[in-house]
Amino acid sequence: MEVLIPVLLALGLFCGGVWAINRFGAGQPKAPPLHVTEDNGWTVIVATPAPLPKRLTAISVVFATGLAVVVWVAFMIRQAKPVGATLAAMGVWLTLGIVIRRLWQTYHDHRRQVVHQPLSVCSRGIRLGATMVPRDRIYAIVRRNAQDGRVVVVTGHGVAAGVSQMTAGTLALLTQISHTVEVEHDGTRTVLAGGLTDAQAHAVAAELTKRLPGFH
Repeated sequence: MEVLIPVLLALGLFCGGVWAINRFGAGQPKAPPLHVTEDNGWTVIVATPAPLPKRLTAISVVFATGLAVVVWVAFMIRQAKPVGATLAAMGVWLTLGIVIRRLWQTYHDHRRQVVHQPLSVCSRGIRLGATMVPRDRIYAIVRRNAQDGRVVVVTGHGVAAGVSQMTAGTLALLTQISHTVEVEHDGTRTVLAGGLTDAQAHAVAAELTKRLPGFH
């Protein structure tokens, strides 16, 4: 019993830390996949980007754990008190875990072409942030995938092959949440919403086209 209590406490702290790394590292508040409201003649469409695979949180935890162990060993070499060394290592682990997870989020949000500007539409056209695209300049509403065309070659043996396979698996998961909705206008293309599932992209495109004359 004397051993079980510290083990359960350590396990609880670890699980809580992993939750915090995923929650604050992702930086995405919980929201419905699609929210549509009306505002002074405009339809406001908010599509919440799909969350990244949990394995990216796991990778962040592994990296942070390795660095935290280094910090703990460094403190112990300097003959610090075990409690102080452990608290310092835990602080480093949690902070680095959140930072690494946030870096993953930023990188993949860029790759998935996540848009943070508000999107709205009416019969006169589409508005993205402060940019207005009039209806008569819109040629098409297009759905694409930001990850299509990326290739991962799985080769080698042992660790190298394992890493390649994990990368390929992660890319396959990311492809499922990297759909975009774009508008073609004036000889160019503008991403209206990104980082979506196929169902989200379909819904956003449907909400847009049914409110633009000539597109439904």
